[in-house]
Amino acid sequence: MTGARSGHPALGKKLCIACKEPIPAEATVCAHCGASQEPERPSWSKAGLKWIAGITAVVGLITGLSGVIGPLKGWWTQGRQTKGMLATALKQEELGEYSAAFDTLSEILKGNPGDTAAQHARLDVTMIWIEDTWAPIHNNDAFAQQERTIFARMTPVLEAGLGTDKDYRAADVVAHLGWLNLLKWKIVGEDGRIEEHLQRALQMDPGNVYANAMMGDWLLETHNSLDEARTHFATALKSGKVKTFVRGCQLQSMIYNESPGVRGELIRVANQMRKQGDPISDANRGRIHSYYSPIVASDAEMREVVSAVPPDEAWATYQWVSPPETDSSFNAQEARFIQANIYEVSGKKAEALKIYRDLTHEPMDANSRLSHRVRDAVRRLSP
Repeated sequence: MTGARSGHPALGKKLCIACKEPIPAEATVCAHCGASQEPERPSWSKAGLKWIAGITAVVGLITGLSGVIGPLKGWWTQGRQTKGMLATALKQEELGEYSAAFDTLSEILKGNPGDTAAQHARLDVTMIWIEDTWAPIHNNDAFAQQERTIFARMTPVLEAGLGTDKDYRAADVVAHLGWLNLLKWKIVGEDGRIEEHLQRALQMDPGNVYANAMMGDWLLETHNSLDEARTHFATALKSGKVKTFVRGCQLQSMIYNESPGVRGELIRVANQMRKQGDPISDANRGRIHSYYSPIVASDAEMREVVSAVPPDEAWATYQWVSPPETDSSFNAQEARFIQANIYEVSGKKAEALKIYRDLTHEPMDANSRLSHRVRDAVRRLSP
């Protein structure tokens, strides 16, 4: 068919390299499309330009990246330094060096205020530091001045962490702010919101160990309900957390508290601590031991102390809080006097009377309070 293309050119013909129409074999230009039939020779100038363009692009890329690599290297280096400082702070906290840990974390936050890990770690250190601070039994101006400076560092950190239920350790933070105000009140004489913060923490988390332990302490230190304080302490102990701190709150609020019933409750707490293997300082042992003293305690007070727990446990607890054995004859006589008192309140009056009578035959200052107490006991129990 005329005009139809075949897949092969006729004899003496070739196909145009552009439009593929048959043209004379010797043609150098296509009569149909005008395309040159000479193959294009490679142009070294064009190839060179391409290479130059490629090299220029690479150089431009490197130059552009240099502006990014510098900051990235600085960020990476700073990140390593921060990680190292954070590890140092955690080790300082573990060793009880709370002031040093606080400073290390503050240094991290100075360079990066938004570092969440450092923020939380500093808040943790602040709260542990507060838990480790106890008011002295007697006023001490030097200690008060030292603590005033420390409190000034702690306060803004706690207040910055004060917020909603969704904040990091929200109830813990609120409770510690109340406890910090309690310490300020007792040590440096500053007034602040104590019970309000503790109540708010309990509303946020009714079972919070800190809020319950601190509320129990606060209630007894302000001579409120022993039963209510006992309930808060029981809730705190039930959590199983920070038991040493909870026990510290119990002892602090009961030692030297002359409110009705507190003396016996203190002995019950000491008895529980003995049976559960809880640690106790030598100072607190001595303070509890003073409640057994025949020189200090009246007959009624002595009965409350020795009858607070079962007789066999009463004697074990007395021994637990007593100072190490010495050669003092008075200490030995005092111990036998306590044992006789335990026998007496438990109904073993014959055993008690025998000890009292034996004591009357031992060398003893006739005018001493122990001597008077022994003679009174003999008269009281003699037929």
